[in-house]
Amino acid sequence: MRYQRFRYRRTRLTSLAQVNQALEDCAQRINDRRHTRFGVSRRDRFEALERIALKPLPQAEFDGGEWKEAKLHADCYVSVESDYYSAPHIHRHKKLKIKITENHVEIFLNLERLAIHPRSRHKEGRRIKIDEHFPPNSVGYYEATPQKLLSQSRFIHPDLNALFIELFNADVYGHLRRAQGFVRTCTKEINIAGHETASVRIAAAIATMRRYQRYRVPYFHDLLVQAGKRPLPPEADREIVRRPGNPMLRYAGGAAADVDAAVPTVNQESLEL
Repeated sequence: MRYQRFRYRRTRLTSLAQVNQALEDCAQRINDRRHTRFGVSRRDRFEALERIALKPLPQAEFDGGEWKEAKLHADCYVSVESDYYSAPHIHRHKKLKIKITENHVEIFLNLERLAIHPRSRHKEGRRIKIDEHFPPNSVGYYEATPQKLLSQSRFIHPDLNALFIELFNADVYGHLRRAQGFVRTCTKEINIAGHETASVRIAAAIATMRRYQRYRVPYFHDLLVQAGKRPLPPEADREIVRRPGNPMLRYAGGAAADVDAAVPTVNQESLEL
């Protein structure tokens, strides 16, 4: 910097290109000048010692990527941009660091890379897996869990059971976690509102999801919340029955009517003065 300012102290630079050209000229002159300590120029020292120690440049450009955190689910997948990537099962339920680059998704734990996957841009719930990441009993888990979910859905609502059958026929493993979320949400709704009221809300929510072809657990939960805020429709065949003798009723066969019936009506003209 000092050399460039001294050399061009009487020159006015009017563009960025001129500034860059001046800096390059100064760098060339400094590199070609003999160094007092080494006895040779910087360029000669680089050609003789440093160039042979350099490694070749990488084929792809450097990509710092985007870092996120995700929890490894019990099914050995982490969710990244609406797709799922596998990681070793021994790290289940741990918080992992996810590095998303242009072409890859890398999974880290304490700066140790656990897995690297090609990046999926479908954003439709695809599962990118490596077989070595799963425990030996994972086959039994994936065979037993869908049957358990189907059994639970039969007791919750027939519409939910029909929805699970359609989803599992399309992709069993792809919709496994979604089905678990539906069962968990329905169970909470039944515990809060009761089975009879919750059944009406669950049926309406499933019908709405079918109408818009949007099968998502958060959307299903929002539909149930909205249904809970709406007042219940009045029953059309409901009749108000007033039991006779009710002391809280007046002139409807209650106590007041009985009292009036017991007291005789007296004509004012018949009273003696």
